[in-house]
Amino acid sequence: MGARRLAAAAVSIVLGATAAAAAESITVTPAQLELDEAWAGAPVAAEPAAGAAWVVRTNGDALLTVTKAMAGNTAAWRTKTREAYLDAVLAGLTRGAEKVSARRGKVGRDGVPVLDVVLRRTAPGGRAELVAVRVLLFRTVTVAAAAAAPDTRAGRRLVEGAVTRLVPLRM
Repeated sequence: MGARRLAAAAVSIVLGATAAAAAESITVTPAQLELDEAWAGAPVAAEPAAGAAWVVRTNGDALLTVTKAMAGNTAAWRTKTREAYLDAVLAGLTRGAEKVSARRGKVGRDGVPVLDVVLRRTAPGGRAELVAVRVLLFRTVTVAAAAAAPDTRAGRRLVEGAVTRLVPLRM
């Protein structure tokens, strides 16, 4: 599954799953997500199918998923192809939604390419919501965190704060 399809799958999973349990430090190798105690929920499966949610957490009306797929991102690591590749991933994420913000950069000791996006969309049922997505583009694996909450200032802080805590593992 390509990085664009993985990122789109992460966003769609945010809208369709729920669970309940305590939050903790979550490792989705080669990444890690540190959540505060306000998030709850249990992993959907220990070893899910490719592209399935690895982790689902809730916080009131907000929902957070982390997805991992074996999707090569060599183009994101090359200077000549990076921008076009990130443009394609961004286009896949924003299809059918309004882009509120998008940031590109690198994180971690190895400089893993990252794309952070906030979208505004209409959820099933007609409710306006914000979706924040962080996509870590490792050389052979893509890990994405996506969180959705009602379209409020507090909702935006909540979802952005959660997904930006997805970082490469320190090895």
